[in-house]
Amino acid sequence: MLKHPFLLFLIAAAILVPALLARTGQAQPDAAATTISSGPEQPVLAVMFYSNWCGSCQILDPRIEAIKPEFADRAVDFVKFDFSFALVRGKALQDLANEKDIPNIYAQNKGRTGFMLIIDPETEGVLEIITIRDSKEAIAAKLERAMHRPVAQATARAG
Repeated sequence: MLKHPFLLFLIAAAILVPALLARTGQAQPDAAATTISSGPEQPVLAVMFYSNWCGSCQILDPRIEAIKPEFADRAVDFVKFDFSFALVRGKALQDLANEKDIPNIYAQNKGRTGFMLIIDPETEGVLEIITIRDSKEAIAAKLERAMHRPVAQATARAG
């Protein structure tokens, strides 16, 4: 019989939990995650690249719509580039990219679908990528992390 079974349990948990989280695609806690509530919110753009024919979009879009109310009065601007009828909407999509001041992001991802980018509007730097592997909770956590990022982490705007 083990003298300290609880100690064995703690050691096993310390080894297995991070491995399971990595395998399921869930983010592991890190130093940035523990400081989410500190510091002021910084604005972010949450840009969805969508099309009605995209299977990944059909999974991801309802998750994003479900968390939007949590961020209604927050520093998040949700933007959707809908490529369902891109031949007809092409100019309007480019105009939206120009209006949001992310023409480089749009040009790099034009026509691609099934993901969302969380972007620093000051630098046009990608802070987080959201895919169908992210649950509603993971999406909300990524938005929180991006809004409470240190200013120094922002990347220089591509020219």
